[in-house]
Amino acid sequence: MPQLTRGILIAIEGIDGSGKSTLAKNLSLSLEQQGFNTTLTKEPGDSQLGKEIRTLVQTQNIPISGHAQYLLFAADRAQHLSERIIPALKENKIILCDRLADSSLAYQGYGNGLDLEMIKSVNKWSMQGIPIDLTVFVHVPVEIALERCGKRGALSPYEKKEFLHKVADGFEELYKNRTDVIIVDGTESPENLNKQVCSAIEQWIKNKNLLS
Repeated sequence: MPQLTRGILIAIEGIDGSGKSTLAKNLSLSLEQQGFNTTLTKEPGDSQLGKEIRTLVQTQNIPISGHAQYLLFAADRAQHLSERIIPALKENKIILCDRLADSSLAYQGYGNGLDLEMIKSVNKWSMQGIPIDLTVFVHVPVEIALERCGKRGALSPYEKKEFLHKVADGFEELYKNRTDVIIVDGTESPENLNKQVCSAIEQWIKNKNLLS
């Protein structure tokens, strides 16, 4: 069984309907089968506080400004780090997180027009300075993503064409010069995506000499 010398934090990013959640679940199963200990988590909503925040934002029973909405997500992130991610890192696990800090930049920054530098600053603070080791970006055309979202039921406020185009452009801008990002084609089958990314993660671990 492979033993990691430290925990690894991996973010799975993409627009709504990209297939990132399915990929995260499949990766967790595949890496476990390879002998790695993994923690599968998500934002927002994988802490008790996060569940309350997610319900508050999604139900929209009260009006929430764009600034307040982001700060709610940041509060969820801070709790999520303390409750789920930091303990898993201390146990030398691979943490697979369905959305993380870059989603705030893409959705609240590029999508809603909030100040990017302020979001970066609050993100870093809420994550207690803990870096994301590797990001997997599931790229998919907005039209295909919206078609998938429609099959799941009524579209959420985030699942609108004009807004998602802004978010997709934001992700593209964020990742165009990054060397710590694996970009994959979300139109491929879930099986092919999982195989491709699982192999890339294992190779990354070997290249970083993180096996004892």
